[in-house]
Amino acid sequence: MRPVLRIALIGFGNVGRRFAERLAGPYGRALRAAGVEPRVTGIATAHHGLAVNEDGLPLGRCLAAVRAGRSLSALHRGPSLRSVAAFVRRAPVDVVVDVTPLDPRRGQPAVTHARAALRGGRHVVTANKGPLAFAYRSLKRLAKRQGRLFLYESAVMDGAPIFNLVARCLPGVRVLGFRGTLNSTTSLVLTRIEQGVSVAAALREAQALGIVEADPSHDLDGWDAAVKGCALASVLMGASIRPARVRRRGIRRLPASAVRAAAHAGRHFRLVTRAVRVRGAVRVSVAPEALPAGDPLCGAGSDSALVLETDLMGEIAVLERGGTVEQTAYGLLSDLVTVARAHASRRRRRR
Repeated sequence: MRPVLRIALIGFGNVGRRFAERLAGPYGRALRAAGVEPRVTGIATAHHGLAVNEDGLPLGRCLAAVRAGRSLSALHRGPSLRSVAAFVRRAPVDVVVDVTPLDPRRGQPAVTHARAALRGGRHVVTANKGPLAFAYRSLKRLAKRQGRLFLYESAVMDGAPIFNLVARCLPGVRVLGFRGTLNSTTSLVLTRIEQGVSVAAALREAQALGIVEADPSHDLDGWDAAVKGCALASVLMGASIRPARVRRRGIRRLPASAVRAAAHAGRHFRLVTRAVRVRGAVRVSVAPEALPAGDPLCGAGSDSALVLETDLMGEIAVLERGGTVEQTAYGLLSDLVTVARAHASRRRRRR
């Protein structure tokens, strides 16, 4: 009999709901193949209350309630929990999954969520890049002390295997720098501007895909890309750089005429995040660049791409075509499969 893996979701927006929808089908099958029986025992939201049920929440009813604008509190079973902090401390779960919106200036409350969950003996999976940009080293040390996992594959480029690629497939390789189009919204907006579409209309399309930050200015002004750059620099290059120190220029002041003129000349503006080592320090920058059509960062629509510069393997590029909420939800599954295998192995050892 498979051990139960009790999952708590903090946040139940586009990504959390897509994860819940898939758990009854392919996601559940993948987790059972990894040795566990998945069970969502808690959901906490900013606008729809929270609910806990140790026997498992009825996900269909949870999804219906949130879509209808109703509270989840009617589905709660057990002692009253009046805050997300109390939820993280007391909910009966094995792994906390954070899919809350980004705060690019402080990384909160995602950092606090991760720290509290790890201190409480829970594994942490986060799609929020804030904990990586603001507290990666301390959270990784805490997870090690607690004997728990702190995982974050969906924090950058959704479900594309960036962190796992380096950790599992590139032993002994040193990442010297990187460049990437890490914000799908601006890539889509710039593509549509080339086609004569307004920024407002392009943003509506991105919102329909579920890829826009809760505050669209975080996309347009380069904050999301800056935080992702810091997250990558922290994990892959051992850097410690805060988003406020990133040289950041978004696309808001980029004239549509310049975007269209570049496209006519065979070049395409994209918001590029770069990291380089300069005299032992890592510097991260974000700015729109006019790229030649053959550049791997020059994908169309909501494509994302990352080029890693390494010492032993030269350049390695990862491309994600047409990023949507689907890929971000899959990134959660990827990490949860790792948690599931560890959870099942620990249970077997206890027998």
